[in-house]
Order: sequence, then C-alpha cells, then structure tokens
Amino acid sequence: MSKVKFKGMEAGKKRLLAQVAGKVVVNMDRAAAFAAEQARGNAPVRRGILKSDVTHVVEAKGNIVTGLVGVKKRAYWAWFVELGTSKMAAQPFLRPAVFGNAKRILDIIRGKS
Repeated sequence: MSKVKFKGMEAGKKRLLAQVAGKVVVNMDRAAAFAAEQARGNAPVRRGILKSDVTHVVEAKGNIVTGLVGVKKRAYWAWFVELGTSKMAAQPFLRPAVFGNAKRILDIIRGKS
C-alpha cells in the first residue's frame, strides 16, 4: 500500500484537494505501483532482499502530484547496483522500469489504462 502525503496545507484544504484531485492521485499511485513492480522484476536476485525493498510513494503538494519509485533506506547499496562502481558493473533496474515503460506509465496517469 502506498502513502499519500499532503504537505503544507490545512485539514479542510487537504480534504478538498483529495476530492478534486482524487482521480489524479489514484492514477499516479497506480502508475508508481506499476513502475515499482517493473523494478522488482528487473532487480538482480540476491536473496530477494533488493526486490523486497523496492517501494513507491505518492505526494500531493498544492496542485502538484508526484510519484516516486525507489528503494527503502536500509537498501542504500541499491544505488551502487543501479549505477555500478569502479569494481562492479552497473545492473540498472530502477531507471529501465520507469524510462522503458514511459508510454504505459503516462497512459495510466491519464486514465487510459
């Protein structure tokens, strides 16, 4: 389950925004969940730890809704897996999940899928 956060707003405005932008928030959540699932599928298998740490969050601030896909803090080393190091080749799994599925993600956000 994802979290939706409304930052810097009073309770009444939060409720109104949730009602008006509810569809956008729901679609963004679906799109971010889809991208996170794709990232889990792309993640290199090492005891399943990395796959279980892929997550997504949707934030709404004012009239801006943002979907974030990444890994939990405890999997800080995922950055090294994604980009590689001087001693280890990159094994990207987050960026291909988003950029490789851009059309599908946009369709989900638009409510077409």
